[in-house]
Amino acid sequence: MKYKEDIDIVRKRLDAFWEREIIDRALIAVKAPKTNKTPNKIIQSSDLRKYWLDPDEIYKRNLDTIQNTFYGGDALPAIFLNFGTSGHCNYFGAKPRFENKNTIWFDPIWDDLSECEGSYETSVLDEHIAITKELLKRANGEFFIGLPDSCGTVDALGHLYGSENVLMDMMSDPEAVKRAIEVVNEGWMKSNQAFYDAFKEANQDIVHSWMHLIAPSKMGQMQCDMSVMFSKEMYEDFVKDELQTQIDWFDYPVYHFDGIEQERHLDILLSFDKLKAIQWTNVAGQPPATHFMPILQRIQAAGKGLIVFVKEEEIPFALDNLSAKGLLLLSRTNDEESAKNLVKYVEKHSKE
Repeated sequence: MKYKEDIDIVRKRLDAFWEREIIDRALIAVKAPKTNKTPNKIIQSSDLRKYWLDPDEIYKRNLDTIQNTFYGGDALPAIFLNFGTSGHCNYFGAKPRFENKNTIWFDPIWDDLSECEGSYETSVLDEHIAITKELLKRANGEFFIGLPDSCGTVDALGHLYGSENVLMDMMSDPEAVKRAIEVVNEGWMKSNQAFYDAFKEANQDIVHSWMHLIAPSKMGQMQCDMSVMFSKEMYEDFVKDELQTQIDWFDYPVYHFDGIEQERHLDILLSFDKLKAIQWTNVAGQPPATHFMPILQRIQAAGKGLIVFVKEEEIPFALDNLSAKGLLLLSRTNDEESAKNLVKYVEKHSKE
């Protein structure tokens, strides 16, 4: 691969990761600016819709980033297909709000959860698949195209109906919420399958860009960020079945764990036999993931892979306290040499 010459050994390490085995060290995906960085000559469009949805715009700015980034260790050069978090809400009529070049927002469009019935349609999905196919064609095996953030069906309901309304209806009309989850989950499966078919048609494995994951078949991220507001009982009542359906559908399911508030839901997550890994994301205002080492160790002890964002200075503590089996560390450094040294450190200090 042009932008990842050692991709073969990275694939082997990731194959081992899924089985919680180890080839030679823990996985470390570290990115840094290239030493010989070329000046950025890309003129980005001021039209925000074009910025997010024009394949030429997406390709040019991401290629510039890929060409000027050092992908150390197991880091993958990839374009993230960003159609919004819980982006499968797009296929139920959600209207994306393009306010800046950082995030896509959605405003509620449903007045009642019964509007979920018959609302799934494919015109926007077809547009997104066309963008995906064009980017896969342009990548031409020189770098990867990663999955969109179609994850979190309860979160998608929040986009479509309003988070406050979802929470209120969980109390006043729980069966309507469960029916809406079921309907949106069905659309989630259909739309995800369309993306997987596009990848297969282009002979590319399934790639998660920001988690730096590769799998040969249906792999993806699950989440319920809204559950930071749920009790354990609410999570079991409204989220567990959604996750079980998705885990059964996936071949390589990964759960995105959004901050310490979700710790109260960990028993349920660890009870899913087929769940391959849990990814811990630091939440603004909270200590780093390594501050919660007993929880990370508990995840590993339950036989789950662990994906953790860590700063350069946190890696020694992480390696001292975590098994390298099924461990993927995600990091950044300020320069290429520091990234190379970090990979060498992981090679020397990984332990089973």
